[in-house]
Amino acid sequence: MDLPSHLAFGWALGFVFFGNNPEIALLIGLGTLVPDLDREYWYVRQQVYADEQYHRARFHNVFLILIGYLVNPFFSLGIFLHMLQDSFTTAKDRGVEWFYPLTRLVKRGMYDSTMSPAAPDSNVKVYFYQEEILGYANAADPDLRVGTQPVPWRRVYGFAQNSHLLDKGFLFGSLAVIAIWLAYPLGFSHARQVSEFIESQGALWYVGYAAVFILFIAGETQRRDKLPKIPQLKPVQIPLFVLGLILLALWGVLFRSEVLANLENIWADPIPVLAGVVAIPVVAFILVRYYTRGGRKAIV
Repeated sequence: MDLPSHLAFGWALGFVFFGNNPEIALLIGLGTLVPDLDREYWYVRQQVYADEQYHRARFHNVFLILIGYLVNPFFSLGIFLHMLQDSFTTAKDRGVEWFYPLTRLVKRGMYDSTMSPAAPDSNVKVYFYQEEILGYANAADPDLRVGTQPVPWRRVYGFAQNSHLLDKGFLFGSLAVIAIWLAYPLGFSHARQVSEFIESQGALWYVGYAAVFILFIAGETQRRDKLPKIPQLKPVQIPLFVLGLILLALWGVLFRSEVLANLENIWADPIPVLAGVVAIPVVAFILVRYYTRGGRKAIV
């Protein structure tokens, strides 16, 4: 889905459920923007889309949600909402690879791109079931079409194509919800509340949002999957990128007290955190060993 739809949805949810604290809505909105920085921009390590499909994977996974949680739970919620919306899209528009990079440990599919059984490999014990139906693949954009071998996608797919009815429904529906919330009750008390908050802490949020938007602008000066959107800015793409990073670091400094307080709260009782870090890999290892015992082939 498009960035405005993600941002509007995050703001709408934040204002409706946490309207007494506009900071929460702004944190959620900022989080909704971050995942799409894994687009095929010039500052992202180059890979052929049909081979690796890093977009909707690198920054669209549960591990980024966990990293976002270290900053703030509501920032992490924004990341989750972005991924949830993208999960509604079909294979034509990539869906979301929620468990990247762990999903890339499985390299082979049980079927090729024509859905014919693929030749087994004695060195491969864990396979994935090829879900990219040939009709979907042929209808996709050229950079998404699979070749003679199945690509390692482990994505969640939905029912919608990007930039069509669902995307615009999220955008205009969310804007309508925001407008109603700001105007009600009569007298625009909510709007005044948000305005007063921005006046008191506006610098913090101007810096945060400006940092992310400048990084997007720097990327749009040269996209490898499409023609450059704003080629006239290509000569200043590196200065823009550096400026975006500086502003992002500045936002981190301005927001550091809340980040430190959040980290202190997380580590107040470290036993569940450490148990999870140890238990999840151990369980995964045991499951793989069990389902591949005796030379068996396991299917993800």
